[in-house]
Amino acid sequence: MRSIIPAHGTNHLRSGSSAPGSKIRFRQGNHEDFYRTLKARVNAYLDTTGNSRYADRTVAAKGILFAGIAIAAYGLILSGRFQPWGMLALANVFGVAALLLSVSVGHDAAHDTLFRNQKLNGLVLFGCFALLGADPYLWRMRHVKSHHAFPNVNGCDIDIDSNIFLRLSPNHRRRCYQRFQHLYAPLIFWLVDIHTVFIQDPHYLLKRSLANLANIRHPIGVYLSFVLCKAVFLSIVFVIPAIILPIPWWQVLVGALLMSFVASCVFVYMLIGTHFAEETAFPEISPDGTIAHGWATHAMITALDWSPHSRLALFVAGGTNCHAAHHLFPNISHAHYIPITEIVIRTAQEYGIRYNVTTLPRMVVSHFRFLKRMAKAEPTGLAEHAARHRERGGTGN
Repeated sequence: MRSIIPAHGTNHLRSGSSAPGSKIRFRQGNHEDFYRTLKARVNAYLDTTGNSRYADRTVAAKGILFAGIAIAAYGLILSGRFQPWGMLALANVFGVAALLLSVSVGHDAAHDTLFRNQKLNGLVLFGCFALLGADPYLWRMRHVKSHHAFPNVNGCDIDIDSNIFLRLSPNHRRRCYQRFQHLYAPLIFWLVDIHTVFIQDPHYLLKRSLANLANIRHPIGVYLSFVLCKAVFLSIVFVIPAIILPIPWWQVLVGALLMSFVASCVFVYMLIGTHFAEETAFPEISPDGTIAHGWATHAMITALDWSPHSRLALFVAGGTNCHAAHHLFPNISHAHYIPITEIVIRTAQEYGIRYNVTTLPRMVVSHFRFLKRMAKAEPTGLAEHAARHRERGGTGN
């Protein structure tokens, strides 16, 4: 039987409730039987269907489609046959196609579930993320080693700890200007790609400690890859069009910025509510360095699925709509997430584990309600957050 157990259970803590350098542990309990049963059933599904944990033809076809759309749109732009508004429309087609390529194919490559060969995964990861300008090494570092290790845990999940503009956890202190965050958040969302490319990546490259990651040291090749990634991106979106197209350079720059804004919004509204919503929990670390439930339970209560049975949603979102399945089995390609989610739901019901699910529009609404509540609420612990959630009626449906 195949082994699909991801690494989990302990990690080093840089800051938070426990002393720096200590280890965080998930508390073992009856709910760990849930994961053992779930893992056995998912293994049985793979064995019965003859599937491996890697991507299948559907992921390959999707990669060819999105890459083809991006290449075709870029080629049409460089042809110079279109007016500026037509080129802007094509630029947005290119940007969204490149984003969906990264979300679907690049994301699988980051988790080494695209190919058995890790070098091939790395090459595909670089190619996908270079189109967005995001450094693939740094993105994988924070996504796999920080976010996946302790999602929604203060001091451990870099996705919530590195943001001074938005209060994304009830366990964070509230800054005075954040009381308007549900109003100005859309403006922040427009800038996600630009912030990642020009601010966040250089910051991460130079920092020696980030959230739960301490004593960070990068091989020399990482710095060379960083420069190459940025050079490829800037050449594609600005330098080459500015040289070839018969329009002023500032129009090329405006088009590139607008393309970035659109891609950023597509990314944010498709993903941000999967962890930051009214339905999700934000567990705290106890003084002894433990989290008061098991790892699998943590993955369930901190994630929110949207339309997990929809093949269209799976196609567009690259499996991130099946977010619980992704966190429980990050080393399995998203190609298998619909049947795995069905197994997750059934097993969670048997063991009394909460499963959060909604639709995409409702997830977006829930996210902004969450932002509004975080804008007003004082820092609270897990118990008060969970009590308010129960008052709302439990899981999102």
